[in-house]
Amino acid sequence: MKQVIKGSALYTVVLCMVIVISACGAKNNKESVQEHAYPQSKQPIEDAGQGSIPNAEAKNKNDQSSAKDEEDKMQTQSNVAATSEEINIVIDQSDKPSEGNSFDFAIKQVPKGYSLTEMRWTSNTVTIVNTMQEAIEHGGNGEDGFYFSGNGQFSGFIYSDEMKGERGKAIFVFTNDKGNILMSEKEIRLK
Repeated sequence: MKQVIKGSALYTVVLCMVIVISACGAKNNKESVQEHAYPQSKQPIEDAGQGSIPNAEAKNKNDQSSAKDEEDKMQTQSNVAATSEEINIVIDQSDKPSEGNSFDFAIKQVPKGYSLTEMRWTSNTVTIVNTMQEAIEHGGNGEDGFYFSGNGQFSGFIYSDEMKGERGKAIFVFTNDKGNILMSEKEIRLK
């Protein structure tokens, strides 16, 4: 009888561990992540004012703590001398002869051993996350989101008309072979 109880308890513990591990280890699928957190507010933050953002106070407190947690995590992960200040990215929003909405970016400097692994656009209305593979695919098919085309010569972010005027951040995530992460953020208002 004791063996049956021990076996049941062991089975339950193993099952719980499998559930927790599978939930924590879930990988992003090949599609871009697009979350429409506040679809009713398409105005830029500076035009709409803080009062128009639902739960702005709670969101700001959460953003501050999550930013602090992310910063602590990056400091803990990285025992190397590389810092996000060593990353130099230039954003170009000048008018282009092509149709559509986009901005270009150029990566001028990255710490040795790091490479770009992910690009994010985040605003009060949408979050878009693209991996390098997705950006290369967008460079070939012209889909919205981050792209690399022309053998890596051209890079940018294509967005819809609905996103015009949004203020947000372009976030570039760099990773080295040890798994250390560095991020660079650029605040932008989409033209």
